[in-house]
Amino acid sequence: MSRLVLIHGAFNELWGPNELKARWLPAVQDGLWRNDATIDPDDVSVCFYGDLFRLDRSTLDEDQWKQSRAGAEDMLASFGGNDALGMLSQAAGKAAYDRTIDMVAFMASDPSLTERVQQRLLDAVTDDTRVVVGHSLGSVISYETLSQRPELPVHTLITLGSPLGSGYFVHGDPPGPWPGSVQRWVNVCAHGDHIAYPSKVGAYFGDRVEEVVIDNGHRGHDPEPYLNARLTGAAIAEALAD
Repeated sequence: MSRLVLIHGAFNELWGPNELKARWLPAVQDGLWRNDATIDPDDVSVCFYGDLFRLDRSTLDEDQWKQSRAGAEDMLASFGGNDALGMLSQAAGKAAYDRTIDMVAFMASDPSLTERVQQRLLDAVTDDTRVVVGHSLGSVISYETLSQRPELPVHTLITLGSPLGSGYFVHGDPPGPWPGSVQRWVNVCAHGDHIAYPSKVGAYFGDRVEEVVIDNGHRGHDPEPYLNARLTGAAIAEALAD
């Protein structure tokens, strides 16, 4: 059973758990190698939920979907105005912008989606799981799931490129609630990561969060350089060694 569970961020709906593991496992192993540690591939699993956001044209009501997407754009515009929406489209590119709208539309049109996504993580975590690593949106899913299920035996939570701490995900005054029975929380952010840097996670959730800053070069938000970084590998190795 998996000692290490990885959970991906947004925009992975065209992949699958085996494909992501094939991409991410070498990065995890390289991060551990930088700390003179190793892990058996069978001890690593990927919590995959991207398929829940993939359109099924065989059952899709095109008119209803257009209405959902229009509502999603209105929702995003209400957060930052139409000017901000235009800037998002220009900065992200049309493809990424369209996928963002699609995700918001999915979540707005299916009230059960959040529960179904969290269930994927619950299915992946076993009594042997020592560490959960969540990238980007996966860090939010990890935090919320572990917070709601304190009986889970996860020792270490590692969040990579996390938007936690932003106004979209936090409510109330700091410090925010601790994620269940997690004993150690390491938050890794990279210079140039437009989603996560500078990090606000520790500022909101308290001094128990260990803030780590790394350099991902021109791939600021990508998961692989986060996973193969020496400091990320150190946190994983320490969790597995306990």
